[in-house]
Amino acid sequence: MSEQNIEQHNYDNIYDEIDTPQKIVKFLERKNGIKQMFDSKKYSVTELVKCSRQIFYKKNRTPTEEILEETIGGMWCSVRGEFLHKITTAYSWNELETEYSVILDDNKTATVVGRLDMYDEKTKTILDLKTTNNVRWQAKRGILLKPEHVKQIQIYYTMFSKLIPVEHLNLVYADMTDIITYTIPLKDRSKWIANKIQIIETDIENGLIPPGEVTRKCQFCKYQTRCEKQGEGLDKKST
Repeated sequence: MSEQNIEQHNYDNIYDEIDTPQKIVKFLERKNGIKQMFDSKKYSVTELVKCSRQIFYKKNRTPTEEILEETIGGMWCSVRGEFLHKITTAYSWNELETEYSVILDDNKTATVVGRLDMYDEKTKTILDLKTTNNVRWQAKRGILLKPEHVKQIQIYYTMFSKLIPVEHLNLVYADMTDIITYTIPLKDRSKWIANKIQIIETDIENGLIPPGEVTRKCQFCKYQTRCEKQGEGLDKKST
């Protein structure tokens, strides 16, 4: 056997070929428009902090309706958000993903998928970016810091603190002219996560519709008509 063949033989014995990592496969599938089978027990963090009834409708694939927000103005808000999210590239650690498992009462597992906007490894800080209108005006009136945003970044802390050191949480609000940052207290949300998912999964299994959690955001919800008609939710739809 030649020296070259011996080297190749040794190479083959040392290095084993394995399957392509799943995150790469999923990325390629998304870029090629390939949809995976719907997983009713998988939740995103942004989804989890929404109204329980809205999540229930989505998990049951309830048909949506058109709303007033679906206008040129609404589309601009979406694009504006994409522009402003370029801020995340200020940190070398950005768009970090992980999954968090929750064991349900029936011993089945639900999964929460989370993606961090930014992480500062020097100060051990998680930063979550929110794009909105009139940042300074909202801040002066005390309406900028949203409870669901506080809950969301604390869920990120719960998920990621097991993987990376986290000592600080920062919520960053930005519009086209201003940026305001708030420091948020660390809080373990593991019990809250498990409880909310368990309630929703139990309602789905039993065909029970959870009460609506009525807020100003209901005007942007695509289930307004159904929610109004099924009680314990909207009293009057906005569209």
